[in-house]
Amino acid sequence: MKNSLRIVALQALLMAVVISLAMDSINAALINIRSQCSETISACATCNICGGQVNCYALAPNNGFQVIDVGPNWPGGMIWGYPGDSANPTDGNNAKPQADLAEITIGADGEDYYEISTVNGYNLPLLIGPTTIAPPGQRQGLECGTAICSISNIDSFCKSPNYLTGPVGYGCYKVDGAGPVATPGTEQFANACPDANHVYTCPTGSNYEVVFCP
Repeated sequence: MKNSLRIVALQALLMAVVISLAMDSINAALINIRSQCSETISACATCNICGGQVNCYALAPNNGFQVIDVGPNWPGGMIWGYPGDSANPTDGNNAKPQADLAEITIGADGEDYYEISTVNGYNLPLLIGPTTIAPPGQRQGLECGTAICSISNIDSFCKSPNYLTGPVGYGCYKVDGAGPVATPGTEQFANACPDANHVYTCPTGSNYEVVFCP
């Protein structure tokens, strides 16, 4: 009798593990990082639980891509790019303060959160949005919407007090950062990229794309 109860208990435990693994697989997010830029760029990714690890990928012109599987839990994820094909994490870290960021958190109590951040600055046109939407999500406004920040000519856009950084990010550095109040420097970015710095939500289990030069 005791052996039968043990077998039943083990079977129940095994079933719970299988169900848990299946749910993790269902809720795991794929992020397709693509480049529609006319020249090769490097795209980098990291997150809050990545232990400081930065992975970078060289993306060929006109739809080069890299798909990353971030699983069902990816807090504080960040994706950014810079010109050139080095795909070097050191270069990526140096470019990050000069770049606009695709920020995304996967699996926060059943919700994903994402945005384009121009708090540091801007260097490449950028898009982030879902490619498949998990129920009960629907594409409406800040729910499962698509954010785009695209500035056609960074040289003419970047005016004092902001300034062009040069290598390795080749960005426009935002002197005032987020800024507690609007300043001429922050208003340059707000006017050029009204989608930026607004948080979007979508149910966990959705998949996403990050596109450079959309």
